[in-house]
Amino acid sequence: MLRPNDIVHYTAQGYSNSETVGSVGDYTLFVPQLIVGEQAQVRIDHVKRNVAYGTPVQLTKPSDKRVQPLCKHFGQCGGCTLAHMSYDEQLLFKRNKVAQNLAKLGGIDIDLPNCEPSPQQWGYRNKLSLPVRGTVGNVEVGMFRRNSHIVVPAHACLLCGDWAATLVALFTDYCNECGLAPYNEADFSGIVRHLVARYVDGQLLVTVVSNGPFNADLRPLADKLRQHFDKFGLFVNVNTLRNNVILGKTTRHICGLQYIEGKHLGVTFRLRPNSFFQVNDGVKDIIYRQVQQLADLSQTQLLVDCFSGIGVLTNVLADIRYDTFAIEIEPSAVQDANEMAQLNGTPRLTNICGDVTEHLPKLVAQHADKRMTVVLDPPRKGLNDTLCRTLKAAAPQTVVYISCDSATLARDLHALSDVYDVTFCRAYDMFPQTDQVETLVRLTRRA
Repeated sequence: MLRPNDIVHYTAQGYSNSETVGSVGDYTLFVPQLIVGEQAQVRIDHVKRNVAYGTPVQLTKPSDKRVQPLCKHFGQCGGCTLAHMSYDEQLLFKRNKVAQNLAKLGGIDIDLPNCEPSPQQWGYRNKLSLPVRGTVGNVEVGMFRRNSHIVVPAHACLLCGDWAATLVALFTDYCNECGLAPYNEADFSGIVRHLVARYVDGQLLVTVVSNGPFNADLRPLADKLRQHFDKFGLFVNVNTLRNNVILGKTTRHICGLQYIEGKHLGVTFRLRPNSFFQVNDGVKDIIYRQVQQLADLSQTQLLVDCFSGIGVLTNVLADIRYDTFAIEIEPSAVQDANEMAQLNGTPRLTNICGDVTEHLPKLVAQHADKRMTVVLDPPRKGLNDTLCRTLKAAAPQTVVYISCDSATLARDLHALSDVYDVTFCRAYDMFPQTDQVETLVRLTRRA
């Protein structure tokens, strides 16, 4: 019988998300930070019936695919779960993760190509959202330890690059110098909850998330930022909710830039503190170009972009030849999308604020005689049953589905499989060094 703190000899036989899985006696054991084929001495942390979880304490047979993690916080924070793997092994891991989910959860057996690599393996993230904890005068800004709410101070996250390290150091100094109280989840006290920032094309937006009215003087922070960043904007967001949501509904501009303005793939965009924007610019552009090819727009009479956010992809796809509708439930995102359409003079585009489940059936009914293409980029939870039924009833010739969770993607593809065939599927490494992967699928209506 296994008990906590037992030391066992373990061979990693397969993967389950970022953890390896193997067997010890009658127990199935899950262990992180290893590579399939490696052997290690493992300390048992938790046992439940015939399943156990452990931590490697000594590697006895390393893999030739193992590398030395660049980040000194590896294994402590919940960020770089695959940084011990060579990059080729990471790409293989992600390709296989998508393939296994499609097969096991979706009943879809497809020969996937290699995972599309990221142009940057480190320093690729254009956004950070870091919890602020600790005590007055000893503020800690960093990442949560995996599967916990314990902050690991990480002033230099290698996923973001030098701009993030500079910002976190400046912000930590500001909090300590001003005696600001960091947030305490135990009793919901303290004032500073999170540091949120976005850095795109040399422009930085910094948002201090406050647990109630923020009355401290922000001029010292602005002065620090001004010394290191040519273009920045400073904001305060108020969030008093007792949950894990990072941003509240109210954001106040303090000074500097009110938005980031850029141009990607020929589309001018503006980003505000709460704007959704893919975190990896290089992979975003690769995926959006592929969507253009997969959507078969030369035959399209009606394009519907569901879960459209601020509308970057919508504007990439829109054209004078057909009507385009974009559906997004977040009002501020729709406001940004309308502004973007005006900036770009995008023809025949209508942005709709509302639930895709409600508005897609209306569009289908109003344009039943047109050849339709639907683009889906849902949140991690994927589609719901109503939306799947709507898609099957409308039966657009082409559906392009962008997914950040291949498990919910597989479930949705299974629900649509009696009407659609998967005619393209590929994994994209939007998040190097982590176990997360983006997947792009084209569904073609069965004749």
